[in-house]
Amino acid sequence: MKPIIRKRKVEDSEELAHAIAIVWNTTYKGIVDEDFLIGLSNNEKYSALRLKNSIMDQPYYYVLVLENKIIGWIYFTMESDSHVDSAEIHSLYVLKEYQGMGYGKLLYDYAVDEIRKNAISKLIIGCLDKNPSNDFYIHLGGKQIGNRMFREKYLENIYLFEL
Repeated sequence: MKPIIRKRKVEDSEELAHAIAIVWNTTYKGIVDEDFLIGLSNNEKYSALRLKNSIMDQPYYYVLVLENKIIGWIYFTMESDSHVDSAEIHSLYVLKEYQGMGYGKLLYDYAVDEIRKNAISKLIIGCLDKNPSNDFYIHLGGKQIGNRMFREKYLENIYLFEL
């Protein structure tokens, strides 16, 4: 079966909150505080409520669905708080068991197409310093242009893509 990318729906909130907790616990174990990761798992109902309440504020939030299961997602904006005339991908994740199959690139390409439709030619992505996904962004053509702090505690590499 072929995966589909569609806008996130309110009904996705619980499944997505669970997927976020899983991805963060697998991706960031040993990178971010264990208490934070445990908190994500223990507070999925609160996370689902936040996702439900933010749906109108996040028009560019899409899920990747395969066989009726959310296996990845992407959230981006047509502006960046830190870089002029740039869009920004804030979240791009694929469940671990589906990584390495081209789904991350599929989500990235989808976002780039949407961004280009808005006549934007630059894209910013931040990635925590020790996250293996840094290699993925470099492979996609991202040029590291600096760093910033995520949650005032974790070093995040900033990549610029010329679209």
